[in-house]
Amino acid sequence: MSVYNPIFVRSPRIINVLGTTVGDVATCEIYITNLGTPLPSTPTYTLSKPIPTANNLTMHFDISPYCREFIDHLKYDAVDDMTVADDNEWCLVKVVTYINKVALNTTYYAAFDGFGYYTQGYNPDLGEVFLDEGTYYVEQNQLLHGGIFYYGDGNALWDVEYESLASGLTTTYNLDDNYNYVPYIHDNYVGEGNIVRFYKDTVLYKTFRFEEVCEPKYTPLKCDFVNKYGSWQRIIFFKASRQNFEANGTEFHLMPDSINYSIYENRKQTFNRNAIRSIKANTGFVPESYKDVMKQLLLSEKIMIDDEPVKLRTQSVELQEHITKKLINYELEFEYSHEQRNYVI
Repeated sequence: MSVYNPIFVRSPRIINVLGTTVGDVATCEIYITNLGTPLPSTPTYTLSKPIPTANNLTMHFDISPYCREFIDHLKYDAVDDMTVADDNEWCLVKVVTYINKVALNTTYYAAFDGFGYYTQGYNPDLGEVFLDEGTYYVEQNQLLHGGIFYYGDGNALWDVEYESLASGLTTTYNLDDNYNYVPYIHDNYVGEGNIVRFYKDTVLYKTFRFEEVCEPKYTPLKCDFVNKYGSWQRIIFFKASRQNFEANGTEFHLMPDSINYSIYENRKQTFNRNAIRSIKANTGFVPESYKDVMKQLLLSEKIMIDDEPVKLRTQSVELQEHITKKLINYELEFEYSHEQRNYVI
């Protein structure tokens, strides 16, 4: 059975083809599908170029933009057990390389809409559990929370262990292969919070801590966004939020129908009235590690606030550290990504 290795295609994914002499033609065939549909029998895309100089016999092909055409994130669905991720949120890729129509290599990839930072170099490997380690705050006594996504290629045994923050009791179970996710809080430990540990072939792989927070005054906002791994991540804005409703339109100066005009008619008339709604939200006091969450949020191309699509108005944040600020709070402004009057046709 073919092994599909994870790749992250918001950064370039380079395929290298080594020739032998000037004039050799390097070709890269790309076969792409989503889970549940077999790989096509003919290439989805074929890339080709000749080797122009003996100084560089290696041709480079970037397959990432072609993979991204098959990936789409619509909305996050909160769950209370291990769940299969949406097939459209990733894709399966087969790459065959040739020199002068002679096949060289065949490789298989599971492509996710994630990215690496510049300092990680090219073709970054982000691992197989798609959330940064650290402490996260969640709403108290809620059954449905965010999820930790992971990818199992079938070559390793994955397990997850939940440990209650209150009693220390643990719950462990095996994880299925492919692209799935498990909840932040196990339903046995709702109201307590828990530590989550992922094990790969019985070796500890990643650890997360989820603490439940009681917010008695404000209404918390759920923020779901696609993180650097290309997976959904949920954070909570616990503190005060302020909404704004901004109307707009196009103004015209109207001529009267006759010289004996009516004084009740508009001479200045606004047409195409609509409005934009925005919201400012505060995280409340959070750990220093949230600076990495903020970086990913500002770089995200898909964000939801309470299941409504938004875009960030905030384009810059101070990445706060405890050495300079004892209490860390982030305030971000979001604009709802649709106008308020429905005129979609």
